[in-house]
Amino acid sequence: MKKVQHSEGMIDAIYYLQKCQLIMKHFNTQNPNVIEWLFQLDETQKQFEQNQCHHPLLEQCAQFINHKIIHPFLLCLEQVLQFKNFEQELQKHKLEIDYVIRRLQIIREFLPNISKVPLDDIYCLSNTHQEWAHLAKYIQFIDLDDPEILDLQFEKFNDYISVGCAYAKLGNMIKLPVFSMIFQNLGGAFLITNIEKARQIKLKEMTNPSVKFIQNLWSIQDKAPVLKNFMKYSMTKIQSHHKIYVPYLFKPTFTLERINQEIESGTLFQQEEFKGFDLIDENLYEKLIQSLFRKDRQNKIKVRVLSANKEVFRSKIDEELIVKQIANISKDHNNIFEGTSPGLDGKIKKVILQIHGGGWVGMSSFSHQTYTRKWANHIGEDCVIFSIDYRLAPKYPYPYALEDVCKFYMNINLEQLILAGDSAGGNMALGICFRAIKMGIRVPDGLFLPYPVVNLNFKVFNPYLLNGLIDQIAPTTILVVVLREYLNSGKEHPDTDPYLSPIIADDSFLTKLPKMRIICGAKDSLTGDTIRFVNKMRKLHHDIKLDIFNCLSHGFMNFEVPIVGVTHIGSVINISCKMVQELFKSSEVQ
Repeated sequence: MKKVQHSEGMIDAIYYLQKCQLIMKHFNTQNPNVIEWLFQLDETQKQFEQNQCHHPLLEQCAQFINHKIIHPFLLCLEQVLQFKNFEQELQKHKLEIDYVIRRLQIIREFLPNISKVPLDDIYCLSNTHQEWAHLAKYIQFIDLDDPEILDLQFEKFNDYISVGCAYAKLGNMIKLPVFSMIFQNLGGAFLITNIEKARQIKLKEMTNPSVKFIQNLWSIQDKAPVLKNFMKYSMTKIQSHHKIYVPYLFKPTFTLERINQEIESGTLFQQEEFKGFDLIDENLYEKLIQSLFRKDRQNKIKVRVLSANKEVFRSKIDEELIVKQIANISKDHNNIFEGTSPGLDGKIKKVILQIHGGGWVGMSSFSHQTYTRKWANHIGEDCVIFSIDYRLAPKYPYPYALEDVCKFYMNINLEQLILAGDSAGGNMALGICFRAIKMGIRVPDGLFLPYPVVNLNFKVFNPYLLNGLIDQIAPTTILVVVLREYLNSGKEHPDTDPYLSPIIADDSFLTKLPKMRIICGAKDSLTGDTIRFVNKMRKLHHDIKLDIFNCLSHGFMNFEVPIVGVTHIGSVINISCKMVQELFKSSEVQ
């Protein structure tokens, strides 16, 4: 029998875990916390022992885990043991230990999947392999500044996130909205001057986050009155800013039952003839033009409209840009009109349909104005941005959000159309394209995707997933909850559903996608799947480019916050403006 060559990193991990257990046994082993910690350490050690094999990724992953989590934890325990009253000192580190233990549980879920990665996968190949050489023509890594300078900026920004976590936690403690807001604001003011306390709250909440906490944290710019008003006054000025409310006019067509039926029958990638949608109520359509500006979040899709053209939605005919298009996609019409819009004397020729991120559970079009306003000003007066506030999970799980953005997409009929979506929004932007391809209707002229979610099957491992263990804003502990709430019926299949995992889509659909420009961070846990996606598109000879910014983590387009933000994000947003402009120009040539 051939002897298994053990990874040095795996051997070190087992050794460090054994030492952690030996030190832990010096403490009161009757303490329930110590009992639980010892159990989890032992289970993790067993998992490392069971998964020792000769696989190219094991050594790399084990070294990362040792360097970032297990060895620092061992040093922490050794320091605690040096105190005379080490039991008391141990309690001071309880939150840190709990967070380490939670991440070790996640690592135990990762480990069996590492050895399942095929040996011909790009991450198992040497960086000198020709596969990487070919891919290098489509991907570039960009340094924004000296890493140490960026690290200092992120330390300051992470303290802002800590205060945000504490603010989000305070909002969960009192149910009455008015008292909750007062308590939050008073507590938030205190925590700004007590950062260490805020860090402790963040540590506790990040260990086992609730969906309510995540929603409060990721929507802090929308819900915190002081911060929201501050953001309003500090945002880039724009000529036109409107909010419209489009009723749910059509009966649902994008249902989980239908998707699963198509998967089971093998018809998911068969194209159809578009025959229009069934109106829910003819009277709704008749009254639509009078109600477009009437706020109603229960029965309508909220859409934020931004433009450098001050005349947008200043006259009734501009409202008909949307209303007339809705008539075109009713049951009585068989195709989508693709001409210049009748409003504004044909001056508006370009649309960016922007779909915000937030893990399908949080955020909104408001917080993303830090860059969408800059896009509008950069592209110019012939462009309008529609930013959709789709319905959120857990109240509206998959595929409600995708249904919302698909239906609104059908209403757009300008000459040039770019779809943009960050994170979860990028996932849905690709989903819209697949839906358009299947229905045989217009596909957008381009896709701009900041850190898109291209794979929701986390059982398919890549080394970048480990970044989620140390991420300060979107750690794996949060992503696990977000995924559970979005896919909460138990009938979703991210391993076979391309609307959840676009990377698994059939080549017949992928080849029909428009040109793509993607940006990601090198410290983002989702970047690994994006690289795989780009490599797949490269093999299909697709027009796609990926810029990866070193030192940046997930969600960086929202990091340009006044005073406490990351300064260099401004240059990234400027790059994004040029990328979107490039997509429009290349579609003009065609």
